[in-house]
Amino acid sequence: MEIRFLENALFAGMTANAYRLGMTLTLGWFWVRLAGCSILYRGSSMSQTDFENILAVAEADAAQISAPSYLVHDNSTTYFYVIRRANECGDEECTLSAAVKVAIDANGDLAEPRPNDIFELVAGQEQSDKVQLTWYYSPINQESTPVSFMVYGDAGTGQIDFVNSIAEISYAGRRFYNYLSDSLNPGQYLFCVKAKDAAGEEGVCSIPVKIQVNTASPEAVDILSVEAT
Repeated sequence: MEIRFLENALFAGMTANAYRLGMTLTLGWFWVRLAGCSILYRGSSMSQTDFENILAVAEADAAQISAPSYLVHDNSTTYFYVIRRANECGDEECTLSAAVKVAIDANGDLAEPRPNDIFELVAGQEQSDKVQLTWYYSPINQESTPVSFMVYGDAGTGQIDFVNSIAEISYAGRRFYNYLSDSLNPGQYLFCVKAKDAAGEEGVCSIPVKIQVNTASPEAVDILSVEAT
């Protein structure tokens, strides 16, 4: 908990935050919400929430709180809204437990709920001519629960085919996952993985990984000479 409302006393309570908290009558010196309140903030990510700018204030037991109409929601953008409560003394909680992610699609509409993005996709060559992908999935703050992971590749063309997946791996909770490809010809390959939920919605593609498959064996070492010393 922290007392944030006293910052407005430096400006005699005549700030945007003080106005929304109803503190202009006391010139910022006295907390007037004896029943406490709920305060709305926004940011581009959970770690970049703007807690210096109050967007709206509602009663502590309010069932809903509305963002001001002047706020702009750009297309193809994600926002995070956070609600924090203040008690009868003006002590405000420091938590991210009441947070919601709002994704806007390319048409300016709310995007459909999707699983989280894939975390740390890596690739390595296995069994001389195969590629093994390894990735991690965390369900924290996810919008929808995945049922599987869709693996996509470029077949060596340099352009990943997102229409035809090369594998589907079942979801089994928070853990590391693996996929081993079929035998591949020598060359450079691209892979990426998406989580898919029960409605068929796929999350954002992981950062594609690039790997060079080399099936040539190392040259043998020639012993030129042996000398006793």
